[in-house]
Amino acid sequence: MHDASDLLLEAVANSAEAGATDIRVLVDLSGGMINARVTDNGSYTLLADPFRDGSTTKGEGRGRGLAVINESCRGRCRLTRGESETVLEFRREDDGSFNALEEALLPIFMAYEGVSVIIKRDARESRLDRSYLEKRDAVPDRAGGIRRFKAIVRGLKGEIYG
Repeated sequence: MHDASDLLLEAVANSAEAGATDIRVLVDLSGGMINARVTDNGSYTLLADPFRDGSTTKGEGRGRGLAVINESCRGRCRLTRGESETVLEFRREDDGSFNALEEALLPIFMAYEGVSVIIKRDARESRLDRSYLEKRDAVPDRAGGIRRFKAIVRGLKGEIYG
């Protein structure tokens, strides 16, 4: 079983593998549920059932990511493709994996430059992106940046969960 933060990382990785340079993530933690939306500018060819295990345009042995998300969310997933963007939405019970928000977001910001993340809970909202992290010398690309990144995210978590 994958926790919700693993699913978010899988969704972002899927976007990056599709060539996305702009990946926007919204995570809404409300009412005991996690509602996630990942929007990107990658190039996808939507198949008849993109959530079917092995359904892929990326080559043999691929195509497990969206199936994992779909299974973990018990089918509460939707993938839509517009003219210039793709949107993956999924919903599942809050498993507490975002209680350590800094650990959930760290691999995403370490691996992908073009990511912005909005975390919402009820009426509160916080946004993180590379520009914000650069201004605070908190890009997690070295030990000092990782420490500052974690401190910033813990502070944001205080604002969100406050």
